[in-house]
Amino acid sequence: MIKTRNIEEKLDDATLERVIEYLETKGATKKNACIMMNISYNTTRLDRLLETYKTKKENESKRRAEKRGTPATSEEISFVITEYLAGEPVDGISKALYRGVSFVKTILQNYSVPERNSSPDYFHPKLIPEESSRENFAIGELVYSSRYDTVAIIEKEFIQNNIKVYRVYLKGDWLRHAYQPAYELASLQHLRELGVLL
Repeated sequence: MIKTRNIEEKLDDATLERVIEYLETKGATKKNACIMMNISYNTTRLDRLLETYKTKKENESKRRAEKRGTPATSEEISFVITEYLAGEPVDGISKALYRGVSFVKTILQNYSVPERNSSPDYFHPKLIPEESSRENFAIGELVYSSRYDTVAIIEKEFIQNNIKVYRVYLKGDWLRHAYQPAYELASLQHLRELGVLL
């Protein structure tokens, strides 16, 4: 019979850090360490989990040190922009590249990538950067919707109360149609010209 991992096990980085710190204190026991991680009392497994985590952490640290101070490559720039527009959090992108969060934010800022809300807010969309704002969009053009925090495709143009409104097809988690004024949409053309695959 194959034993599967208990969903209640606490094997996240924060817990593993706490356990390592705990085991360095006087009177610490491996039994209590197992309880902290919500795993069966098994010192071999505990040691293996902690060793794997320490090795992973050392490798990440080594990779970050190798990249520290080096300029962003075109592949990294493309990866940052593509992942961010797809909804990936900044810290997730940072970890994937072995770079700091400020490195990722600098790329997003330097290339005028529309900023997402830290938490989705339908009624208060972020302002579109001046470099990305447009009054007119072409049918079929890929844009960024600030209201829905996702990439969208322009489908149709309307004039409503002297304001240009576009019907867009939202991508990402939405996968539906929406109507938005031009000032809530950001052009991604400058990113495509840089070679970013969107």
